[in-house]
Amino acid sequence: MSGNRLIRIGAAALVLVIAAMTVTVVPTIDEAEAANIPTPWIVTAGPLTGVTDGQSISINVTSPIENPIASAKAQICRAGVDYSPNFESDPNVDFAIGGVNCPSIPISTSADLTVTDVGVAANATRPGGQTFSMFAGVGSVDWQDNDGGEQSLTCDALNPCALVVQVRGTDSAGDFRWIPTVFTVEYLTNDPIAGCGGPADGIISSGSSDSLLQAWIATTLDQCKRPGAQSGAATAQSFAGEGAAMDSFSRKEIDLVYSGAGYDPRVELGLGRADDPLEARESVAIPIALNAAVLAIGNGKAGPNGNKVPYSNDIMFTLDEVTAMVTGGPVQMDEHLGPIVQRNPELATTGIFNPYSSISVGAPSEAESTSWFFTNHLDQLRPDGWKVPDVGAFGPEAGLSRGADAAFALASPSFQGVLDLYSGRTILDKTIKLMGRDSYGGVYSIVDRATALALNMAPIKIENADGDFVAPTAETMNAAVPLMERTADGRLMPAPDMRSDSDSQVYPMTYVVYAIAPKAALVDSACVPRATSQKLLADWLTYLTTDGQSSLGLGLEPLPAGLQAEAAAAIAQVGTGANDCTPAATAAPDGSGGGTVVAPSASGVAGRGAARTAVVAATGTGAAAGGTQVLADAELASALANMGTFTDGSATSGLLAIGGLVAVFGLLVVSAMATSGKLNLRGRSGK
Repeated sequence: MSGNRLIRIGAAALVLVIAAMTVTVVPTIDEAEAANIPTPWIVTAGPLTGVTDGQSISINVTSPIENPIASAKAQICRAGVDYSPNFESDPNVDFAIGGVNCPSIPISTSADLTVTDVGVAANATRPGGQTFSMFAGVGSVDWQDNDGGEQSLTCDALNPCALVVQVRGTDSAGDFRWIPTVFTVEYLTNDPIAGCGGPADGIISSGSSDSLLQAWIATTLDQCKRPGAQSGAATAQSFAGEGAAMDSFSRKEIDLVYSGAGYDPRVELGLGRADDPLEARESVAIPIALNAAVLAIGNGKAGPNGNKVPYSNDIMFTLDEVTAMVTGGPVQMDEHLGPIVQRNPELATTGIFNPYSSISVGAPSEAESTSWFFTNHLDQLRPDGWKVPDVGAFGPEAGLSRGADAAFALASPSFQGVLDLYSGRTILDKTIKLMGRDSYGGVYSIVDRATALALNMAPIKIENADGDFVAPTAETMNAAVPLMERTADGRLMPAPDMRSDSDSQVYPMTYVVYAIAPKAALVDSACVPRATSQKLLADWLTYLTTDGQSSLGLGLEPLPAGLQAEAAAAIAQVGTGANDCTPAATAAPDGSGGGTVVAPSASGVAGRGAARTAVVAATGTGAAAGGTQVLADAELASALANMGTFTDGSATSGLLAIGGLVAVFGLLVVSAMATSGKLNLRGRSGK
């Protein structure tokens, strides 16, 4: 890091804790408050409730001019301890890194171990004081303290931890010393199955992209605790990506899939590969929320008192500038740089791009409807510019026209050397978080609005067909719904050239998130109806489109009234179709091997970073086995979520990557055992 204002210590080692998974009801947390010593300065911090892994907590120190401050340190330590002040050059030993209260390694790979801010010396006595931040983690760590004792600390939904902020300054008596201020940090439940007391009878297996992770957690926890709800979590969800989830749904490995495009023939999700084609499963599309395809900017700029803050929501690009950026990358944008800087003063101070980031202009590599919506928008509105740059660096593809692509990694012509593709939003998240606190400039990616806001990225205002710069907001997204295209099967799709006939602006890349459910009744591998699951599916879909609209989370907008009415009509069609089920083959009674043993499909294994799971598909095993598999996926998700993805080339990151691969291999083995029936994580799935 180039500056010395903020000193951060990240993960020095990866500690993988594999714990036995038990059915646990989350109790009410009794805060373990420590007694804080009165100080002439004021220390505030937040957010302190509902904290997630890798979330940034802002800390502000403000002091009277007669009480100067020299330094401030923050760490996550054990709660319930009365931390002591100290007159020495270091804080009291009860705050020592690797002591009895504060671990020697971060709680997770997404967390800081400690943060020291010396900017308070210049800024704490100014109006507004000095603000700095640290990344909190969710997890458990063990360490040997400085005296050789064995210590452990768990920070999660059941175990609050302490954010201890030590400030060294002149107190009211004129003494120069360290004084701690302690805050209790409460964490969000990231295992909704445990939070609901375990899986419900007949639990529904589902899949989606990781853009719906927060929505699934929030809605699952909310639904299971409502009066009259079933006992346990209604669904288990795998986050292998939208394309992979659609393929799993087509194979009848899962009961439900969430998609922005469904089986739209232009997008071609759920149809497999050329060498392994799949047929579309007869289904019903139920609208559940509004989302939007966006170009988002991450990292940040220098804020008040020098601390880095995210870019505002007022960054504006013309459609020509966006087209040039996505089709040719940063090096092909010379003619556009001047107008961009002139229009966006924030970028004039930081530079349009961060030169040190491993992602300049990123996009997900796997198939996502968001990618298709974005590239189709450029293809329709800027066909003359939506071409591979006609320069020698692009070889035989130079000058070729591009099209609309759901999977950037498979696009032809390719985006090699143009876009920085990644698999799983955790890589994008880590890339931004690993930027130094003095390292400014934009990190861009094509994502959906929910993902952008979850990663603290700002969606860019893009010029629409009317020439207006429009951001995806609740107002502009709702205004777009009446102007969308209606498909032959009744779904709504974005219309790139939509124009408002009123004073309201529209965001044209708004799309509807659909729950794609089987029209035929759910059955098990023996073709026996899964009556409990069928009722649970109807109850879950009804909840999502009614009471659940208030629990969708950041970035997803509730359905307008018209789409809610469509949802109710669509739910009534679920389970009414004919079933073409064929019982799965079984072993011959004489043991001659007349049965069929199906190994996990290699094409169904999709490894990726945090907040997603590995889908191991046993082709032909039926929906019940699929339910067991996705339940295993859901229970392994939080472990995968804590295995960070590092994009630098350091020795430390190399060791972390090796450790992560070993861990993923182990999880895949467990997952495969669950699919084959050799590991029974939950005996009630798929009823």
